[in-house]
Amino acid sequence: MAMYGIPVLILKEGSQRTVGREALRANIMAARALAEVLKTSLGPRGLDKMLVDSFGDVTVTNDGATIVKEMEVQHPAAKLLVEVAKAQDAEVGDGTTSAVVLAGALLRKAEELLDQNVHPTIIIEGYTKALKEALRILDEIALKVDPSDRETLKKVVSTTIASKYIGGPLVSEKLTNMAIDAALTVADKKPDGTYDFRVDDVKIEKKKGGNVLDTQLVYGIVLDKEVVHPGMPRRVE
Repeated sequence: MAMYGIPVLILKEGSQRTVGREALRANIMAARALAEVLKTSLGPRGLDKMLVDSFGDVTVTNDGATIVKEMEVQHPAAKLLVEVAKAQDAEVGDGTTSAVVLAGALLRKAEELLDQNVHPTIIIEGYTKALKEALRILDEIALKVDPSDRETLKKVVSTTIASKYIGGPLVSEKLTNMAIDAALTVADKKPDGTYDFRVDDVKIEKKKGGNVLDTQLVYGIVLDKEVVHPGMPRRVE
């Protein structure tokens, strides 16, 4: 754009601008590409991904959040799906792959509607209505789990632990029980009979050496610090 003979640069050199359907399709394609990568790692027949970073460090995992963190995604639309995975991981701690694959599937269906000249605003309104209906149905079919029903709690926790590399059923059983004990120890019972549990109330201390079976639950506070004077106590009851 030239004004009084002086060119005014709005965008930096080499910038590209896409508008309308072309931009929509490019965004959908980028997000779907990320969902396709994660899709093959889902379920009992899911495959592991080997990720090699710029330093040559290798990560082998089928955890959705780990995959998207290590991938260093550049595209802005695909980054939104990375945020979906991170939010799911922070809020629930599991189901990251499912969240991204579901988002990819919704985008695929949205693309089909765009081909039929349906306006994006109408598609969003439809998805908003579907969300409200899905939440209503989920509340209806959800099962209430009593904290004293340890067997059901074990099923819930072991499903999550199964997607992590921990090494055999013996380790899985130990960590499952430990996770339940830790959660029940710090959970606060509310007047309506439900429990309020915050993950931050359970502190995880990592130590090099030993194996996973050496993991133990400490009912108290572990201060991982060196004593500055030999007369200082190492344990306080």
